[in-house]
This record gives sequence, structure tokens and C-alpha cells, in this order.
Amino acid sequence: MNKYLYKFTDISIKHKLDLFDKLISPILNYASQVWGFAQGNSIERIHLQFCKRLLGIKKNTQNDFIYGELGRLNFQTIRYFNIVKYWIKLLHTDKNKYNRKVYNMLKLDTDLYPNKPNWCSLLKSFLCNLGFYDAWFFQDIGNVDIFLSCVKQRLNDNFIQNWNSRLANSSRALFYRNISNFRFQPYLNILNITKFRYSMARLRVSSHRLHIETGRWNKPRSTPINERVCTNCHILEDEFHFILECTLYSELRNIYIPTYFRNNPSMFKLIELFNTENRALVIKLGTYIQKAFEFRNALMYA
Repeated sequence: MNKYLYKFTDISIKHKLDLFDKLISPILNYASQVWGFAQGNSIERIHLQFCKRLLGIKKNTQNDFIYGELGRLNFQTIRYFNIVKYWIKLLHTDKNKYNRKVYNMLKLDTDLYPNKPNWCSLLKSFLCNLGFYDAWFFQDIGNVDIFLSCVKQRLNDNFIQNWNSRLANSSRALFYRNISNFRFQPYLNILNITKFRYSMARLRVSSHRLHIETGRWNKPRSTPINERVCTNCHILEDEFHFILECTLYSELRNIYIPTYFRNNPSMFKLIELFNTENRALVIKLGTYIQKAFEFRNALMYA
């Protein structure tokens, strides 16, 4: 699929993700209604590799940044939802069919041997953790559409809550958690020129070579944050400095960054700039980031 996507460069990011979900995900998660309680780390790795390729970022970029940029759930959460749908299907299946007989047998084993895990015991624990113990106890879910909608909403809420928690505790997310909101980011649709979109994504998810990031690569110990300074200004070279402060890019900044953001720059203004949905402003920001990266690389690696 990647080979064909290279030939059709006009396909949007959303359409590429849609193709992945329709062509690749069903293969990766085939019959996951049965085995879906397994973590499936290798399968999730394929999912994340594809997403990172779309964003044009490094393979070792923190995974939570990818979920946030694309507004995507992990496959484990999707498999949980499919398991619940399959369970509802079993509840409405004729009791003489083999799959329903196997289900009844496993449910009986769960009652007789509570310490011996099987598909039913895992499902019971999962439903209880989501707050749907009554559905398991009565083996009835009432209105199917409403129940599935509630399950889906709670799975989404749990994933986003855990995602926010991981960002809050991550040392790599110092910048990203200020600009992050869990959704498909507007710039991915607005920036049609690939190199501008890649540059924007790399800056947002810290997949760049500013000293705030490269300082952590030093071995055996990373450079202290207060020493990761700009070689020109001799102050911390982070995303804020790169966009709104560094004098190296003053000419570019005057061309592409509006006066409001350049005058009395602040973190508040930077967050506003990165979260804007104004098409013209997003294009100018993407252009500035790309050209500033090119200028910096020419100076640093000449």
C-alpha cells in the first residue's frame, strides 16, 4: 500500500488513514474478537510506524504524540469494542449453535473456577472495570445501540484520560503538552506541500535537532536542560525561542509571522499560533518553520 501511496501524492492524510483502516487493519486484527485481550504490541508497532511515516517524523518519536496529532485510538481499544460487539452477538445467538455452546461452557468455568482465566473471565473483568457489571450479571444489555454507544464513549474517555496522564509525566512532552489536544490536527489538511507539513509535525512532536532535544541524546548522561543553549543567543534553544525569539531568523519571522505574535512574545501567543485554524496563518507558519530549519542546518552542518 505504501508503494502505491507514493504514486498518488494528492491523497490527503485522512484518506490515507482511511485506506489503512479498511485494507490493513482488518488483516492485523483478524478474529481479534477471540484473541483481542492480548496486548498485540507487534501489531500496534505496525500501526504506529505507518502513522509516523505519514507525519514524516523519526521512528523513536514518543508514541503518545502520534495518537494526539492524528486523534487516533490504539488498536487495543478498538479490539475491546469489537469483543463487546461479539459478546452481544453471542447473547442473541441460538443456544444450539456451537459458538453459543462454547460460550456457555466458558461462562460456567468462570463461575466454577474463578481463578482460572479464560475469554469469559477476561470479558467479565473488562465489563466490571468499565462499570457494566449489571450487563454481565443479567446477561442482557437492553437497547443494543445505546449500550454500544456508552461502551465506545467510556473506552474513548479512558484512553484519552490515560493519554493525558502519560503526557503529564513525560519529560519529553514539555512543549507538546502545552499545544496538545486529542484530535486530528487541522494543519495536516491545510499544508498540502509535504515538506512544510513534515516540518510542522517535526517541531510539534520534538522530532527535530534543536538543542532542547539533541541535548538528551548525549551519552552517558544527557546535557542538563539549562545548558542546551542556542549557539547564537546563548539562551535555551527550545521551540519558543526558535519560533519567536532567535535573532538568526528575524528576517524570516518578519515575513511569515504576524506582528501580533512577534511583539512581546509569550508562551500564550505561541500556543495560540500553533492551535490556529486560520488557513493563511497555518501556511505561513509551516513555511517559516521549513525555511528556518533549512537556514539553521546550513549554518550548523556546513
